[in-house]
Amino acid sequence: MAQISKSQIESELHRLAELIGTQPNQLPTVDDNQDFARPNISFSSDGTLYYEAYERGEQLFSIPAFDLKHLMFMVFKDTTFSMAVEHERKNRNPNEDFRRQLFSKQVELMRTLNSDWADRTQKEIDATLRTAPFNDELTA
Repeated sequence: MAQISKSQIESELHRLAELIGTQPNQLPTVDDNQDFARPNISFSSDGTLYYEAYERGEQLFSIPAFDLKHLMFMVFKDTTFSMAVEHERKNRNPNEDFRRQLFSKQVELMRTLNSDWADRTQKEIDATLRTAPFNDELTA
């Protein structure tokens, strides 16, 4: 992987965030682990990028990124999920499975960023729904 600088990552984060109205505090930090489960993008000594989070000094996750595009997919998959949760909460329909709006909004946001990312996200959602289908009866 070619070396990617902190400023390149921050620039791409902010460019994409602007497309979907993401607030700066919804983005991960870059090379500045703040703990408290806030995601951070870190660099290993060999230049590998990691999307990770720590809480109380314990690592919650650490995922290596293949390249900048893969890193941005991981970041914005999480970011759009959080945004979709907030959208669903504000627009809840008590007669339907809350995931209908949540998943739809997440895919919509991802499509604004990158159609391939939206397709990939939809495939992951479809896999989830095969094992845990929508159930509108539970909410009524």
